[in-house]
Amino acid sequence: MIRSLAMRHVVAMTAGAITAAWSGPAAADKPFVDRPLTLPILHMSADAGIGFGQFQSTSTDAAGIVHPTGMHVGWGSNVDGAVGLPFLGEVGVRFGFRFGQDGVAAGWGAGADHFARLFDPIIESPGRDPFANPEIRLRGSLLDLEVVQLGLETRAVLPIADGSDFVLTPGVPVRIHLPTLARIDTGVWLPIAFTSKTGFTVDIPAQLFFQVGSAFFGPLTGFRYNDPGVGDNNVEVPAGLGGGYTLGGILDLKVQVRTERINDSNWTQYIGGGVGAGLRLP
Repeated sequence: MIRSLAMRHVVAMTAGAITAAWSGPAAADKPFVDRPLTLPILHMSADAGIGFGQFQSTSTDAAGIVHPTGMHVGWGSNVDGAVGLPFLGEVGVRFGFRFGQDGVAAGWGAGADHFARLFDPIIESPGRDPFANPEIRLRGSLLDLEVVQLGLETRAVLPIADGSDFVLTPGVPVRIHLPTLARIDTGVWLPIAFTSKTGFTVDIPAQLFFQVGSAFFGPLTGFRYNDPGVGDNNVEVPAGLGGGYTLGGILDLKVQVRTERINDSNWTQYIGGGVGAGLRLP
């Protein structure tokens, strides 16, 4: 009898906790600039986007000298899903697909699907296949003062595609809110590619979004340092614009255009952009 009562008590407490999680204030109902850094428990998100990037085609003459032959545009797509789980925090999975070899070649260092990842500029090893390497991520909250939020994140890129390597990316995301007015997304990520010569990148994105009614918009920038051997330019400063509109409090329509090297004299070669939609439930 006592055991039965105890079991009923545990079941009732569990059901109450789940009901409270579902019936509490929904992050999806908040303006874009007030969204929390990490999905609450039992909340879910799904994002999809399509993007374009550029690449320089080349030819080699009889003397072995490489000559540029023109700029080309390629297209790619991205699908991302995440859920907030007890104890673990936010768990997410991302997949990318490039349309043909132009889509693989386009996009700064990552294929055109890089630009289809709306407001997520971290560059990792995607491989050279039409299907980009899948990414698994885990994000938890270290500090939540509502106005300032600090998290801890780990991303793992699985080297399924040809010409790719396992990449582990620890990160510390930071979000600063000016309630109902604006938010700043920044932090530090350290993509580490496990190759014969292990290389790393230090990526510090900085994004500012303003809220006007259901619309949001703002500048995208940051700083990226590549360990020699990882990229052909040690310092990169991306720049761009992003924005969107929220429908029904749960569906975000988003767009961005950016260059990955505003500090390069040929910065227009690194321009790409994307459009997409993000759903937040409940």
